[in-house]
Amino acid sequence: MAVNAFEMKFIRKILRVSWTQTKTNECVLVAAGVERDLLNLIKGMKLTYFGHVMIKEVDCLEKEIMQGTVPGVRKQGIPKMR
Repeated sequence: MAVNAFEMKFIRKILRVSWTQTKTNECVLVAAGVERDLLNLIKGMKLTYFGHVMIKEVDCLEKEIMQGTVPGVRKQGIPKMR
């Protein structure tokens, strides 16, 4: 949940609330008049991008990587020390 910590750090910085002050995150959010929505915004953007990639053609490298269908064969066993 580093995104939530990042969001709260900058809301506190905008309001000039020191980290040594004993104010709860809820109190700071009420004072700012905002809600935590950065994480939901990022998730929505990732889903939008995923949908965009899935519409592309079959031979698109991005689509193959997201689906996990990269062509090729690996050798079995332990990798050689080089």
